[in-house]
This record gives sequence, C-alpha cells and structure tokens, in this order.
Amino acid sequence: MGRLSSTKRPAIARPAAGLFFPQRPALGLDQRSYSAAVLDKIVSANAEHKSAGKAQKMLKKLAEISISVPEIMDLSGMIGQELAEHLRQQATAHAGQTLRPRYAEPPRVAAVSVDGGRIMTRATAGRGVHEQAWKETKNGCLMTMSSSPSEHDPHPELPACFSERSYVEQLVRDVHSSVTGEPEKSPEKPTISAETVAVTVPSDKPSGTDPAGCRSQKSWRPERLVRTCVSSMVSSDKFGPLVAGEAQRRGFYQAARRAFLGDGQTWNWTLQATHFPDFVAITDFVHPLGYVYDAAKILAPADPWPLYLRAATACWQGRAVDFLNELRTWQAAHPAPPEGKLPDDDPRSIVQGTVTYLENNQQRMNYPDYRRQGLPVSTSMIESLIKEMNYRVKGTEKFWNRPEGAEQILQIRAAALCDDDRLSQWILNRPGSYFYRRSTSKEPPLATPA
Repeated sequence: MGRLSSTKRPAIARPAAGLFFPQRPALGLDQRSYSAAVLDKIVSANAEHKSAGKAQKMLKKLAEISISVPEIMDLSGMIGQELAEHLRQQATAHAGQTLRPRYAEPPRVAAVSVDGGRIMTRATAGRGVHEQAWKETKNGCLMTMSSSPSEHDPHPELPACFSERSYVEQLVRDVHSSVTGEPEKSPEKPTISAETVAVTVPSDKPSGTDPAGCRSQKSWRPERLVRTCVSSMVSSDKFGPLVAGEAQRRGFYQAARRAFLGDGQTWNWTLQATHFPDFVAITDFVHPLGYVYDAAKILAPADPWPLYLRAATACWQGRAVDFLNELRTWQAAHPAPPEGKLPDDDPRSIVQGTVTYLENNQQRMNYPDYRRQGLPVSTSMIESLIKEMNYRVKGTEKFWNRPEGAEQILQIRAAALCDDDRLSQWILNRPGSYFYRRSTSKEPPLATPA
C-alpha cells in the first residue's frame, strides 16, 4: 500500500472524522460537537438569565463549561430558528386540519390571551447601533385552568382592592404607562401591577389597611394548571395561526369551557374572531378602569371618587351601559366642535375616548356570566408573561438585530417559560448529525452584550 502524497493533517483528519463516527446521532451530537445535555445547559442558561454574559458566568461557575458569549448566542440562534420553524409547521398542519391534539382528554377550562410587548431593535449595518427603534412583539399565553361553574354570580360585589383610592390611582397610572409605552419605573420604586390586582377579592380588613389581604380568598376564581407560551416578531395576521396551532396541539378547541381574553386592542379581537370564534371573548376588567377613572375626573372634578366607585361597580356587575348613559348625557351638554380635532387633553376628547372604549367592548364585559361559567375575567396571565419575557429581552442599551436576532431569542425565552419543559425537551430530542462541518460564515451576534 503506497503512502499518501499529502502531508497536510486537515486534508486527512477531518474527512476521517466524518467517516468513522457513526455514533454521533446516538449521542445527540450535532455539527457543533456539543452533546444534547451540554447544549441544553448552554441555551437554557441564556434563556433564563438577563444576558448572555451572565449566562456565561453561571455556566462556568455551576456547570464548569467554558464558552464565549458569541458562541452562546450562536447556539441559541440555531435552536431559536428550529423552534420558530416548528411553530410554523404546526400552524400549517392546523390550517390543513392534519394536526391532532397531543393529549387524549381535552382540558375542562382553556384560556387564551394575547398582547403586545416592546423591545428595542436595530439594523445590521456594521459596528455601532443603527436605526434603533421600538418594535412590538406579539405574545400568546395558553393556559389550562381549574374552576367550578355556578348557578349564581359567585362574587357580585366589587372587590375591595378596587375600592381603595390610592391602590386604584397607582393601578391607573401603571395601565396608562403600559399603553403609552413610557419608560418603566425604577426597581427602587415598586408599583402595583395589573396582574397583582386584576384577580383580587375582598378581605375582611377595612379598606386601605391591607391591599395584599384582598388576595386571601381564591375559591371563586379559576386556578392555573399548565401554561405554554408563544412569542414572535411577526405581524398579527401571521401570529394568529401560530397561537391557533398551539391551541390545537393542546386540545383547546375540544375543551368544555373556552375563553379568549384581550385588553381592548383591535388586533386582539380580529385574531379572536378569525381563529377562536367559539371561545368566549372577554375584555380584561382592569383596562376599562383607567378609562372610567379618567372620565370620572371630568364629570366630577371636585371629587371623582364616588362616581368612579359607582361606575366601576356597574362594570363589574355587567352594567357598563349605565355609565355610558351618564357619559352621553355629559357629551350632549358639552358638544364638540363640528370641525377640527380636539387635543388629547381636552375634557371632551377624554370622555369620548371612554365612550368609544366602552361601546366597542361592552359585549365582552358581561363579567357576572363569565364568573358563573368559572372563566377568568382579567388578562393577568398575559401581563405576567410579558414581564417575564421582558426580563430577558428588555434592558438598558440592549438592542436586538431585526428581525432574525429578536425572533430567535424570543423563541428560546418563550419555550423556557412553558410549564411543559419545552426548551429542554426540544434540545434533548433533536437528531444528531453524522457529519461534522464547521461553517465559515460569520453571522452577526443576536444582541449586543449586556
């Protein structure tokens, strides 16, 4: 047998590695030569920590894995692309009526909620930050719940938390901040979030003494069982099929009681009408309170609180039309000019905004009936999810390349937040590769190190 003419080791060793390592799939090794277990640790750390830099430190300290930040982001991008493609395939199968539920028995209560978040993105144009801009993320929360229907409204009275003035005023400020996109308050000044109070019930303590005590009784409201999440940078038209595919996979369309919750945005209800027409459409109870309180300050400037309490109670009891009639009476006495747009801070503009919101959502505000069916009446589940998503994707001087960089990190973060251990299950069950081929292309990182 003659000697090989080439003395260059790469010309010999690399093809040999591909030819004589058939165990790669069995060991879960892909083209990166990381085992599935190690890849799971790397990508999960990046999904759960505030930044890839923090993930790098924890991997070194807790798992004794030494890896660079660019490599962490590159691996995360690979998994994120796979997850995004899987969601698209799932949506296509659902549209073609070939997707079957994963579970033989459908859930008793299924709740779907969608809402938009915001992240800072940039264009990929070399070093530095170019064309930075806030972009909306689409987020979906799909939750199975436990509850018992009732012949009568299990809680007809307005919860005590919504009757405490300082509590409500802070809540209204927080809701307005989330709608207008104003910067979040600093961690040193905690706020009362919508998900904290949206599902509260009265306590036996006097009003104003213990807001947290309002959450002591939970028997009347549905309890969370299993949550899965969907998140993407795509448009609402493309996002709807992704949520519908996930709902079908979990058997939500076969559930005995089904609810779809939104905060009043038009795209929420367009998505609901298109993909979830048989679900009970419910407007989150907290968001109308901001409009109600603003209008009460116009109608009763000396002291809006009594009018707010009367209006909030009417909404809670499914009588939003009562307050609508008061608003229309005020409008008749304070007509707007026939031509020209009113400033946003004009009292007539504020009242009209409340009238428009209540008119558009009135048919989705029958809260006594929803409580009798054992359905949720707030979007606290999606509000909470968006805050959990923001922990990873929002931050000072954190910019995501659009659209690929943002999309990939949203996918791994959403998968990590699913209660079914989706991210790890996906990584651990990926097929390995027979061949080792190192790519020579250098893609930009998904985000600037934070």
